[in-house]
Amino acid sequence: MPRYYFHIHSRDGITPDEEGQEFDGPGEAYSAALTNIRSLLAGEVEEGGMDLDGRLEITDGNVEPVLIVSFREAVLVRAPGPENR
Repeated sequence: MPRYYFHIHSRDGITPDEEGQEFDGPGEAYSAALTNIRSLLAGEVEEGGMDLDGRLEITDGNVEPVLIVSFREAVLVRAPGPENR
């Protein structure tokens, strides 16, 4: 089973993933990336903010890029409806 590494790129810099996780393929790694990003953003929301200007770079065991998932891709942000403007 291939091992994938999830490196976080944000305004704070790069947080490398040195352990990685095993998945059957890139599709499962992508789903895990969305879950990881949502968890990060949830922590930010608890502190009163949310910065969508980041990405999670997924690499393989040879440090070759497999996928890049933007933070914006992980959430749906809806503008307030007319009754809340």
